[in-house]
Amino acid sequence: MNNIPAISNEEFRQRVEKTALLMAEEKLDLLLAFSTESEPANVRYYSDYWPSFETAAVLIAPGKNPALLIGPESLTYASGRSKIERIIRLMDFRESSQPNYPDSKLPSWRDIFAEFPARRIGIAGWHMFPQAIYANLVEAAPGAEIVNADAVVRQLMIRKSPAELDCLRAAAKISEQGLRAILSEIKPGLTEVEVAAIGTNAMLRGGAEATGYPVWCCSGSNSNQAISRPTHRKIGTGEIVHVSIGAKVSGYSASIGRPIILGHCPADLQDFIETGCAAENLTISLMLSGAKAADVTRQVHGFIRSRGFGDAILYGPAHGCGQMECEYPFVEANTPLVFEKDMTFMVDIFLAQNSRGFRFEDGVIVGDDVAEELSGYRREFIVID
Repeated sequence: MNNIPAISNEEFRQRVEKTALLMAEEKLDLLLAFSTESEPANVRYYSDYWPSFETAAVLIAPGKNPALLIGPESLTYASGRSKIERIIRLMDFRESSQPNYPDSKLPSWRDIFAEFPARRIGIAGWHMFPQAIYANLVEAAPGAEIVNADAVVRQLMIRKSPAELDCLRAAAKISEQGLRAILSEIKPGLTEVEVAAIGTNAMLRGGAEATGYPVWCCSGSNSNQAISRPTHRKIGTGEIVHVSIGAKVSGYSASIGRPIILGHCPADLQDFIETGCAAENLTISLMLSGAKAADVTRQVHGFIRSRGFGDAILYGPAHGCGQMECEYPFVEANTPLVFEKDMTFMVDIFLAQNSRGFRFEDGVIVGDDVAEELSGYRREFIVID
C-alpha cells in the first residue's frame, strides 16, 4: 500500500498539551500513562513507542516536558522511534523474567519524584498496572495520593482526529486484503493455522506494520470461541469456519470477522448466520450522532431474540476501536454513552450456541446522518463450493 497515513509530530505534541489541561481539572500533578507489549495504546498514543518484551509509561507533568519511561534494554529502539525526546530507563519496566543488571546505575522512582514532585498522581492503565510497581511508587512518594486516571486519557482517545480516521480507514482496507486472500485460497484440509497465515501474509505484504491482534481461524467445534487462537485442526465441509482478521497501521487497528461455509450448508445453520449478518447491518444503521448506545443495544438484541437466538448473545453489539482493535467503550445495555460524530467502533456481532458460533465484524465511524463503514467486503452468507 502506498502513502501509509501517520500521525504528525504536531499532533503528538498537542495530545500532551490537551492532557495537561485535563489534568489541571482533576488536580493531578503527575500522570503515568502505562502500557504493556500486548496493550500498547496509552504509551503509543503519546509517543508512538510500542514496548517489546518490556513495559513502558509516559510521564506528563503540566508545565514540564514529558518523558518516556522504558526498561533497561530498549534505549536504542526507543530513541529511534519515540516522538518524546526525553527518555528515562527504569528497572521497574524491565522484562518479566526480571534480570538484575548488576552493573547498571539506573535512576529510581525517588529520583523521578525529586524532579517531578507530586501530591496527586494519576495512573492511566490502572487495571493492568503491576502491584509491584505500585508499591514502589507508594514507597518513593510518601503521602502522595495515587488515583485511577483512565478517564483523563479516554476523554481524548474517544474522539478521533482526521489523521486517526485515515489510519483506521487504511487498516480496514488492508484487513480486507487479508480476507480476500483467505477466500481465494481456503479449502478443506487446510489447518486453522494455515488459514490465519494466508491472511496475515497478505496484510503484511499490503502495508500493515503488524496484525491488530493475533489473527485466528476457528472451525467446527472451535467456532464457538469468542476469543481464540488457531490450532492445527483441519477445516472441513458443512461446518462454520470463523475468521477474525485485522491489520495495524501507524498504531491503529481494524478488524473484520466473517463466517465461511465450505460445501453444503444445512438450512438451520444458514438461518443462524443470516441473523448475525442482519444484526450487524441493523447496528450500523442505528449508530448515529445523538443516539443512545443502550437503546441501540436493546434494539439489536431484541431483533436477535425475535429470530429465536437470544441464548446465543454473549455481549453488546459494538466496542470502541483505535489504538487497540478493542478499546473503551463497549456498547452495552447499561452504558450511559451517547454516540458523537467521529467516534469509531467495531460493530461486533458474535453469536454462539453449543458447539457452533461465528462473528460478523466491521469498523464504523459515527456520523450525523449515516455511519461511515470502514469495511464491508463479503458481509453476507458466504458459501464456497
